[in-house]
Amino acid sequence: MRIPLTLAAGLLALVAISAASGHSVPVRFNPAPGQVLDAPPDRVDGWFTQEMRRSGEETSIVVHPAMEDAMLGDPVSGETVIDDSDRRHMYAELTGDLMPGQYVVSWSALSDEDDHPDSGCFRFFVGQDAADAAVQSETRLDAAEECATLGGDGMDGAMPSESGPSVSISVPEVIEGRDVTVGLGAEGVEIRLPTNEGQDPKFGHYHLYIDIPPNVTHRHDGDGGESTNPNDVMTTADSHTFKDLAPGNHVVTAVLFYDDHTPFSPAVVAGASFTVPGDGGGDGIDTAAAIGLAIGIGAAGLIVGGILGFALRRRAR
Repeated sequence: MRIPLTLAAGLLALVAISAASGHSVPVRFNPAPGQVLDAPPDRVDGWFTQEMRRSGEETSIVVHPAMEDAMLGDPVSGETVIDDSDRRHMYAELTGDLMPGQYVVSWSALSDEDDHPDSGCFRFFVGQDAADAAVQSETRLDAAEECATLGGDGMDGAMPSESGPSVSISVPEVIEGRDVTVGLGAEGVEIRLPTNEGQDPKFGHYHLYIDIPPNVTHRHDGDGGESTNPNDVMTTADSHTFKDLAPGNHVVTAVLFYDDHTPFSPAVVAGASFTVPGDGGGDGIDTAAAIGLAIGIGAAGLIVGGILGFALRRRAR
């Protein structure tokens, strides 16, 4: 089954974290992170949580074509415009004849309310072939490598460290039936049962979220009790089986948590999407919502400076 990388839903996580951060951070973009377009857009728009100051490079949207080896082409966007009727909205019109491919958006926003700057990057695609190539190469939606060539990191000062902790998640090549086992792995951290106190980054445990954004502010009561949300699973095992899933599309994410049941900071997140075969596919989340949720999760990690490594892996019977 071919699942396009389309953002139609799932920015709940981005909105929730934006609201809690207290700075001028993104509410949404158009095109959205990871969106696949049939034709190049006329412009790129961004909406933020606070009014932005007109300050040149400190408040801007710049669009580059993505080249090979994490290099970027010359900008294809014009001057950034802050909307006079709503200074939480800015946009940049695109110039020239844009070809199918990947495009990287670099944005920066200086809040006029608290003087706090924020910045980041993401990519969108023109043409399904470009999106398919990104999936095959497990390209990061936050464009961290390309962003680094611009003198920024796309994650508000937190470059992903090669030696830092990381988490991985895998789904079967072929899914049969309605029970799905996902594999888990972590590097740079020892996975163990939580001690209920402390934030030593050498130790951690997993939280798995199925078809919901990860709750990066989540905390247990301190007694090691499980979450009451059935779609939020705490585990220290190297695999977990989701039972009796509805036919259709699903998104699962893994997040590393400290011993005190708070998420790692920066957040350490990985995710995958898959399809459970069978009749009644409408009982799962639809294709756009599944991929949108995955991209929304990636965007949430980007807002909190998370180490994403987020690859959308598509699996069907």
